[in-house]
Amino acid sequence: MTISTARRPAPKTTGSVSTTVRFDPDELLEIDAWLIGMRAETGRRWDKAEVMRELFRMARAADSPLRHALIYRAMQ
Repeated sequence: MTISTARRPAPKTTGSVSTTVRFDPDELLEIDAWLIGMRAETGRRWDKAEVMRELFRMARAADSPLRHALIYRAMQ
């Protein structure tokens, strides 16, 4: 199976599935600061849900460095 890592728009509300990711307050502040940095680097606003979808999409590719890093972390 081939996973497309191309950027995709957010799914429409109808028919989409919601999920929740919980962060502690300090971690959320770090993530918000990181997203502000991403905005400064790219010139576009990054929504947390969009970033999560993109990270999951990138990690699903068989040859993804992100996938390999997650596997390595799980094995420790």
